[in-house]
Amino acid sequence: MSSAAPSPEVFRTRPGNRRRYTPDAQAEVDRLTAAGEESGWLSPLAYNLTISHSHRFVWYRVAKVATRTIRHHCETHGVSMDVDHAMRVRYPLTAFADYYTFAFVRDPLDRFVSAWHDKVVDHNYYDFDPATHERMQVVEEFARWTAAQDLSAVPGTDQHLTLQSRMIDLNRVDFVGRLETFDRDFAEVCERIGAPAVPTAPRNQTAPGGRDRRVSDELRELVAHMYRRDYQMFGYEVPA
Repeated sequence: MSSAAPSPEVFRTRPGNRRRYTPDAQAEVDRLTAAGEESGWLSPLAYNLTISHSHRFVWYRVAKVATRTIRHHCETHGVSMDVDHAMRVRYPLTAFADYYTFAFVRDPLDRFVSAWHDKVVDHNYYDFDPATHERMQVVEEFARWTAAQDLSAVPGTDQHLTLQSRMIDLNRVDFVGRLETFDRDFAEVCERIGAPAVPTAPRNQTAPGGRDRRVSDELRELVAHMYRRDYQMFGYEVPA
């Protein structure tokens, strides 16, 4: 078995299924996995990735943080998404060592309330039974349910609730932008990858700034506890 580093261009997702690697890409992952963990070929953890070979970037996608807006911008301005919407995949570290890596994060309380509105109030994304779904219309109830989960587990926890710090390879990311300063930060990313820095209206109506700041003390405490690592890593002010 060859131990040569793979070409980054091998890694693509399927035209008919943008969440899965092509057979050739999956075979390469399998080859690297078989080489053993000690080889260090693959990232130790899995991430949700979008990769462009034409513009040489790796985007660590964080759900509920302008993902539709960024993807729409890429589609509109001819930026290839060769790995389009890969879910929970490991990637070869050496192959992408010279690719620009970025991610966007958001105030954890804003993100949690946005997820609740979208996935519980507007939809029954978590397939709750009718009585439970009715109870979950109260955001504190949903927060209590969420608090019982391991939010660092990937796979295992829904991507809309997972710790943002777990969805980014923090040892290798070049730039972490914020939703709160999206226009400025995304313009910096566009300049770096060679894409037009054209302001784009958010594709998700809850972003940015979609949360009413008048929230209960219980919700603040629950979110502060659940997302303590995100507050620490990204410097957001813990809700008080």
